[in-house]
Amino acid sequence: MKIFLVTGEESGDIHASNMIRHLSLMADFSLYGTGGDRLKDLGQIQYFHINDMSIIGIDGIIRKIPFIINLFKTLKRKLLEVMPDVVILVDYPGFNLRFAKFAKENGFRVIYYIAPQVWAWHYSRIEKIKRYVDLVLCILPFEENLFKEEGINAKFVGNPIIDNMKYKINNRSDFMNLFSLNKDKRIIGVLPGSRVKEIKSLMPVIMQAIKNLKNEFQFVIAKADNVDKLILHSYVDKEKIPIATGYNYDVMKYSDLLWVCSGTATLESAIIGTPLILIYKVGKITEMLGKLFIKTKYIGLPNIVTDKEVVPELLQNSLIPENLIDYTFKLIDNYEYYKSELSKIGEIFSIYNPSQQAAQEIYSFLNS
Repeated sequence: MKIFLVTGEESGDIHASNMIRHLSLMADFSLYGTGGDRLKDLGQIQYFHINDMSIIGIDGIIRKIPFIINLFKTLKRKLLEVMPDVVILVDYPGFNLRFAKFAKENGFRVIYYIAPQVWAWHYSRIEKIKRYVDLVLCILPFEENLFKEEGINAKFVGNPIIDNMKYKINNRSDFMNLFSLNKDKRIIGVLPGSRVKEIKSLMPVIMQAIKNLKNEFQFVIAKADNVDKLILHSYVDKEKIPIATGYNYDVMKYSDLLWVCSGTATLESAIIGTPLILIYKVGKITEMLGKLFIKTKYIGLPNIVTDKEVVPELLQNSLIPENLIDYTFKLIDNYEYYKSELSKIGEIFSIYNPSQQAAQEIYSFLNS
């Protein structure tokens, strides 16, 4: 059997490789397409690497037009040379939906894993998915019904972030010892994002709130692996706050409360079950575009999944130290309620082994 798999991002390489590893235990196949080092290590014959395929924003698209044309042209040619049994598209919707059209029109079966978030914006993409995709593997529970109502063959397989949520520290006591924390004081874990822009927009507010709360709470800041530690040190050195590098999930688990930059980390924190406040701030132009195109009531995935505010969202002008402090005490005062609400999210996702489930659905589809 031959599989042609296309992904163009680091997260896609991670999730696709986890799924392919499970699929390889069910079937023998050759793997072709695009990906990163993880897929390459699994034997993928790779025509393009994700390092070259990263495209961010309109200016990024304009700069890379010649590359995108060559990418599309080359992959079309290789697809017709390989003649695979199935085409698997992972995330990367701007490119992959166009490639789905070409693949389907040339008689190939098409599976989409980690589908475009049409419920948030660009709902018009639903028509392309309906016409050019044979099976959609959804990673959020409400997506399955949304796609099925549009006549699309869809299946919720769980969210693959579950597969990467592993702890390095065995218990809370060891966590406190490692970061020199006081056993008698509540811990607030801070996850200020993985992008420099996010950190620079959030940390001034965070530090002002910390200065007003340091007598009642202690803090630990989780640093993403790709962030230069000097950026965070420039904010926290005077306050002597420990910075945890490579311990994101431990910070989420062993803290009493979290302040989390909007993104995947909010869902990870919710699944772990630690009450959190979502914080985010962007530039004025991005804010205006967001209001114009984003159709959801909330921006945090825990709130979108439950369709209610189980995670307070402090965004833009509402993200000021006073509000962050007020909501911190609100969560502490209603701690068991928020723990209970988040436990429901944990239950939704914990019953799945997402990568294995996705592999099983692909295997069943190919043998149906």
